[in-house]
Amino acid sequence: MSRSAPITEYEKYLRVPELLALQKPAADLSCHDELQFQVVHQAAELWMKLIEHELTLAIQLIEGDHIARTVATLRRVNLIQRHLVDSLSVLDTMAPRNYMRIREVLGRGSGQESPGFKRMMAMPAEVWRVFEALLVRRSVTLRAIHEEPEQHAELFGLAESLIDYDQWLQWWRHRHLLLVYRIIGVGTPSLKGKHSELLEKGMREQFFPALWQVRDEVFGEWTRQMEARGETRGYHG
Repeated sequence: MSRSAPITEYEKYLRVPELLALQKPAADLSCHDELQFQVVHQAAELWMKLIEHELTLAIQLIEGDHIARTVATLRRVNLIQRHLVDSLSVLDTMAPRNYMRIREVLGRGSGQESPGFKRMMAMPAEVWRVFEALLVRRSVTLRAIHEEPEQHAELFGLAESLIDYDQWLQWWRHRHLLLVYRIIGVGTPSLKGKHSELLEKGMREQFFPALWQVRDEVFGEWTRQMEARGETRGYHG
């Protein structure tokens, strides 16, 4: 990017010249849509870096029993995840033929290699470890929290923030799958096999499975109580 004016303090602080130099120059683009492809993915890596930064803080806050601050931090994380999901809509505007051209210059690169994505997949286990330790310190079970959420409002709020994180990860994978279908079709193989099958397998993964299982337990107990009182409709009525 050519310029004659001196660099501003804003540009210095944000390192704008370096940032804008990370995309291909217009003359080197394989097609017009390659710039949006690079920008969307580079921006996603930055947002995922911020997610890791915030989740690292959340882990420290849980270890220090600062639950309200943890919930606020997770709210920020979940807003970032929402933004990641929404950003995929930009790629919906790309014609399949243009993606084929980008694919030629991308070589064997794959989104599965994204360092930010890998950290997003790994960090739930780190968060869950400190959350379980918190429950031990508070002498309370996940089942008890969900049986009486008003009595454990702080911990219930934290658990709900965690399942929000899990849910957004699953939504992101679902949205990505729809993008893949739209651009390359359902049956087209990727470098690691049929892409749609890989994504569909990933969509079935739950990152905090205990938070989903406890719902089965709570509703199962409620159904048994309903049946004992002669109510057979359960929660399907």
